[in-house]
Amino acid sequence: VGAAWEVLRDASVIVGLHPDQAVGAMVALALRLKKPFAAVPCCVYSKEFPRRRLDGGQQVRTYEQLVAWLQQQHPEVKVATLDFEGKNKVLWWRPTADEPEGRGDEA
Repeated sequence: VGAAWEVLRDASVIVGLHPDQAVGAMVALALRLKKPFAAVPCCVYSKEFPRRRLDGGQQVRTYEQLVAWLQQQHPEVKVATLDFEGKNKVLWWRPTADEPEGRGDEA
């Protein structure tokens, strides 16, 4: 665990391409460590993460809702569309020098 933590702590950026169940934890970690991140989510796994809720209280069940949920983790999370078919949204964030902590929900 110690060596893995050192790698994550010392990383200059955190990237996830199709990170499946880890996407929420990945974003939460990046926000807590104030590390830039880029994530291309794919699968929602709504049954495994029933506590993932949009700000209005709706459970995250679709890809579009997952993208929205990840965006709501911090007001500066951006979304861009990549030039390929399928699940092609990339969410990214780059902290500023005086960055407050984001929500970093891990559910």
